[in-house]
Amino acid sequence: MKKIANNPSVQGIRDSVKSLNMLKTVFNCVPFGAYIFPEWHKVFESMEGLAERVKILEVPDRFNEAFSKRGWIAYESMNLKSMVQAIEIAEEEGYPAAEEFLANTYDDNVLKFGIMRCNGQSDFRKRVRLLELAASDYLAGRYHACVPLLLALIDGLANDVSKHIGFFAEGAKLTAWDSIAAHETGLKTLAKIMGLPRKKTNEDEISIPFRNGILHGRELAFDNKVVAAKCWGTLFALRDWATALANSKIEPQAKAETKWSDIIRQISKTQKLTRALEAWRPRSESELTHIPSDGPPNFLPEGTPEQVVASFLDNWVHRRYAPMAAALVDLLNRPIGKRAGLVKQEFGKKHLSSYRIISVVDKSAAMSNVLVELQTGEKAPGELITLNLSVQFSDVSNELAVWKHDPGTWKILQNGFRGATS
Repeated sequence: MKKIANNPSVQGIRDSVKSLNMLKTVFNCVPFGAYIFPEWHKVFESMEGLAERVKILEVPDRFNEAFSKRGWIAYESMNLKSMVQAIEIAEEEGYPAAEEFLANTYDDNVLKFGIMRCNGQSDFRKRVRLLELAASDYLAGRYHACVPLLLALIDGLANDVSKHIGFFAEGAKLTAWDSIAAHETGLKTLAKIMGLPRKKTNEDEISIPFRNGILHGRELAFDNKVVAAKCWGTLFALRDWATALANSKIEPQAKAETKWSDIIRQISKTQKLTRALEAWRPRSESELTHIPSDGPPNFLPEGTPEQVVASFLDNWVHRRYAPMAAALVDLLNRPIGKRAGLVKQEFGKKHLSSYRIISVVDKSAAMSNVLVELQTGEKAPGELITLNLSVQFSDVSNELAVWKHDPGTWKILQNGFRGATS
């Protein structure tokens, strides 16, 4: 069986590292090499341990070998650290503990980001309303409701994207060139396991979302978090498959010859990014003495996630919908006028009279949660709403970036009132 590590994009990185190691050997044999090319010497110093770190490229294969028969597969947008940790837990504590860990990774933030990405593909975008409903059921523990819905959506999505047949049908084309999710060991394997026939009524709890048994009423104890999380994992893997399929329709062009200077520059950039990620720490209480806050945005530190949220809410108070739209993540690059109209349609239904930022939790170098309390209604007492906003730091392409290291801005992921409590 072929491995994901042999995909052209992954193999290209491995070959580059091998070539760099060869270049280093040659460089060390050149008399006065370090004197003539001092910058190269620094680059080679930064390469120490690079070959060891390249082993991270083997993680998707290791993950599939460990978990694909249990209903989990690696996919492009899956968190790499979660894969590594799941493998370690399986080795140290066993598979039940590892599966519980994996299920818990499908939390509110992961669902928000995954569903947000679904807006970028037409077949998925048509189903976002139902995905939002499935997410609400999942987060509320109503697994009996979200699992059948997700299985139906998975089947229909595979049919629409492939223009062929559904996900669970025999002969479904679920592979794509140079893909992780759509590798031979990925969705194809998953569809075979999830589509197994279940001919007898079963009252015992299951841990794999057997489509036939669940939708035909033969599996009577499918309503648990592990089964539901596997459905989300399958759906997000399908989203990555759709992207790979779209890209593979374009005939690969001959690549320009790679220059050593470009490779060295990229290694240097990667090294700086790695150091920035390793050095990241959430802000301490002494750095958040301005929270809670009900003051205007300029009372908050410039360039912080909480200031972006405060500006968004201040614009909402004054019904300035275009600046509100600019503060939200938009993967479709729609005109600001259209986005402002959508924001007005969603947020304009409530008049915000005042707001208060209750707390800020820095989740990672590119993600923070800002808890806000909103007072709505033009007349007192109105309605008091609590909303937890997820804010991401990203570059101009909406790709995650490292705050205080990369150029970028904080953008709000929330595009409505999901998760709000009165």
